[in-house]
Parts: sequence; C-alpha cells; structure tokens
Amino acid sequence: MIRVVSTSGAAVEHILKEPRSAIIDLLKNNGAMSAEQLAREMAVSKVNVRRHLSVLESDGLIDYKVERHERGRPRYLYSLTQKACCLFPQIYDEFARDVLVQLQRTFGEEGLQRVLSGRTDELIRQLKAEFAGLEFDECVKRLAKIMSAKGYLAEARKMKDGAYRLRLRNCPTERVAHSHPQICEEELRIYRETLACEVARECHIVSGSRMCEYRLVRSCGEKMESAAKEHE
Repeated sequence: MIRVVSTSGAAVEHILKEPRSAIIDLLKNNGAMSAEQLAREMAVSKVNVRRHLSVLESDGLIDYKVERHERGRPRYLYSLTQKACCLFPQIYDEFARDVLVQLQRTFGEEGLQRVLSGRTDELIRQLKAEFAGLEFDECVKRLAKIMSAKGYLAEARKMKDGAYRLRLRNCPTERVAHSHPQICEEELRIYRETLACEVARECHIVSGSRMCEYRLVRSCGEKMESAAKEHE
C-alpha cells in the first residue's frame, strides 16, 4: 500500500479512499493501464473505476494517452504523473546526508564547505539573473514564490517599518540540516547576497520551531541589475 508523504489536503482525502489507493498501486506496479484492465484487477465495474480516475486526474496524479487502432474505439491508457512520486517512500534526504558524510570524510571539513559554498554561489548567480532590473520589494516577492515552488511553503510580508518578514513553514532539507547545519548558514548567505540586504533569522525549524522566520532589511537603494553585474 502506498504511503502519503506530501500532497495537498484535498488530494490526501481523495487518495486515502481504498479504491484510489489501489489504482495508484496498480499503475505503479504495472505501468500504463486501461480502465478495463484496472476494473478487472480490482473486481469492480468500469464505471466505478472511471469515477476514481476522474478524481485522481483532477488532482494531477494521473494522466492518460490515447492508443488508436485501425478498428474499434481508441483505448485510453492511464499512468502516474511525476507529482504522484511524492506518494511513495523517498530516501533523497538519507542519500544526500550519506553523500555529505563521505565528502567530509574524504576531503575534510574544508572540502565539504567548498562544495556547499560552490552550490550556494551557483544558486546566487541564478537568482540574481532572475531578479535583474527588479526593485527590492519585487525581488522579495519573487523569492517567496521560488522558495514555495521548491517546497518551502514561503510567505513574505512587508512590515510597517519597511522590512520584510520571510516565513518558511516547511524545510525540505530538514533532516540533512540536522547533521550538517552549514546548509542553514549557506541559506542565509543566499538571501543576503541575492537581495543585497541585512538578514536576521528569528526562528528556526531545525532548532525546534514550527517555521523558519527571517527579517529582511534593505541595505541599498539600487536595483538588482547592478548587484548582478557586481557578481559576474
């Protein structure tokens, strides 16, 4: 049976119903299948299966392709989408942690830090290119959207004093960060250098808080375009 790791509340409610869970398991094990094949495996009617397929499709968890033949009706073959991968056990964090441990053992603390810093430098370059020509307020809002797309559930709010409060209600790298806190320090550097601002961390998921919260204070009046040129 599948284990729900992360998806929307509505999707979880739909998926946890046994027939939909069974459909997902069958598609995972067998690849693309028709409604007829699913109905036969589950010992239910095709009408019943199609109803569940419609719900799963609306949640973005399955897709279909049309298989046409010279005779007869076209056949619809259903398969899991990339989004559905989150419904099955993942060990990305364990793998990442093991790789970092081996890097540290092989190249020492300095070598590990060079690798983490290199990754941060690349992210900063990408973000500065994304923010080129934007004002500070626009950059903060864009950053929150980018972080949310990466799974951080980010929210940025402007305070009365002009500073921003950036809240991250989820940390995709939490388990790795517990053993390698340098990751969190590199995250701070990303915000400071990308936004050219002062950053203060006010609470921290890895330290036991419900969220990571940062106070962002603009330190210059220039657009991100000039900051990007300095970084090149």
